[in-house]
Amino acid sequence: MIVTQVFYLVVIGGLLFVEFVRETTPGAIPMPRWLERAWRYRSPAIHFCFGSLMNLYSLFFLMSASLFSSIVFAVMLFGAVILNELPFIRRRGLDVKVAFFVLCVFCFWSLLVPIVLGHVGRLTFALSCAGTVAVLAILVDRLRRRVGWTSVRRRLLAPGFSVIAGFVAFYLVGWIPPVPVAAKTLGVFHGVERTGDEYQLTYQPAPWKPWRSDDREFIGEPGDRLYVFFAIYSPARFADTVFVHLSRHDAGAGWLTTDRLPIAITGGRRTGFRGFAVKQNYTGGDWRVKVETSDGREIARLHFTVRKREADPARVLVTRAYK
Repeated sequence: MIVTQVFYLVVIGGLLFVEFVRETTPGAIPMPRWLERAWRYRSPAIHFCFGSLMNLYSLFFLMSASLFSSIVFAVMLFGAVILNELPFIRRRGLDVKVAFFVLCVFCFWSLLVPIVLGHVGRLTFALSCAGTVAVLAILVDRLRRRVGWTSVRRRLLAPGFSVIAGFVAFYLVGWIPPVPVAAKTLGVFHGVERTGDEYQLTYQPAPWKPWRSDDREFIGEPGDRLYVFFAIYSPARFADTVFVHLSRHDAGAGWLTTDRLPIAITGGRRTGFRGFAVKQNYTGGDWRVKVETSDGREIARLHFTVRKREADPARVLVTRAYK
């Protein structure tokens, strides 16, 4: 998959370079007659590569965070996919193509750098931005030798750095998902116990909601503990720390953090690394649990309610296995 992405990016970069030079300096880079005929189809080729890459990145980024935190970035990527298919966008000049190219380059580094380093955080984001700037700098260095600096600045640097500035702004407000980490499941339970390679998840079923298989409406009796269970996928050789962030809603003060528990994870397991956190002291009301990276980016989120009551001898708990 990485090799395929590199191939598409090299094809796009090469075609943009030639188009930039020939459009700015007519007659530059002469081509044989057969290649000149093929050159007329450069725009469909570029947009085919854009479409393939942005569809892939949309899927990865959408899987790597809950929509609560990443809806803006996901909408931006899906919007780019749609815009890439519109005829009037395809007829636009190099500015739009450069912006799409920088978008794809950043997404590529955002996937590759965490896989190489084995974790996600501020460093991986900074290196992804640096890699994007480096690719842009290579294009600038090659182009400024053949065309005027004014054209390079206006048609390459302006759209390119505008996209990078947008990424930085999105990161600061927590809108860029932490690829390549993805949540497989997140739930609240009355009990979690490991048996061999399986986890036994105990919950109180709600007859009026047969589709529920966790305690999203947690009914706590004396002695009950609240368990948060999660499964997170990450690539092989990936070793990082995630945080289980529990918050309680206060009518006057909003969401108040009660716990932020670190849990070390390792990657490479197809159904995800499984882990859980336990809370013994809790109060009734509306609660929220988020699984976050070390730099605070959200991987998954779940809202649930807690209601306390006296012991009910007729209470029924069931257990399901999670492999």
